[in-house]
Amino acid sequence: MKHLYQINKVLIIINLILGLTIYLGLLFLIVLGIAQIIMSVIIAYNEKQLTKEVSTLYNIYALTTVSILVIFLLMYCAFIPSSSILIFSMIAISIIIAFLHLRITYLIKTKTL
Repeated sequence: MKHLYQINKVLIIINLILGLTIYLGLLFLIVLGIAQIIMSVIIAYNEKQLTKEVSTLYNIYALTTVSILVIFLLMYCAFIPSSSILIFSMIAISIIIAFLHLRITYLIKTKTL
């Protein structure tokens, strides 16, 4: 589990570099999301090894991520018109969640039992 931080950091750096060409950055954001979902499953499977602080932060991350995904799906199913502000906010929220996941993997690297 201690290698998750390095993998996550590399993926975020690649995403930031590709973000200079907006289209590739958005496409790689999907890859980053899939990788972080896989990492989250690994973290959930090994949750007993986490400290209380990291476990609490991970649970907040998981609840927030699921809630935001449900909101995005409801908006998609309700056919809410896609305005540029709505799309930008979805991208911004995804990036913020990615950095929260990076923080969690960093804490796992430094504070696992």
